[in-house]
Amino acid sequence: MKKREIFILSALAFSVGIVFGFLISPAKNGFGNNSGNTIKNYYGEENSTADGS
Repeated sequence: MKKREIFILSALAFSVGIVFGFLISPAKNGFGNNSGNTIKNYYGEENSTADGS
C-alpha cells in the first residue's frame, strides 16, 4: 500500500470511530451540568398554602 492509501484509510477509520462513538454515547440528550446543585429560587412568587389563607 502507498502512503496516501494508508493515510486515507486511517482518516476514514478515525472518522467512522468518532461517528460511531457519538451514536452509542450516553450523552445523546446533550451535555448538562450535573454538579448536584439543587437550590431553586422562586423570586417574585408568593408562598401558597393548601388551605388558601
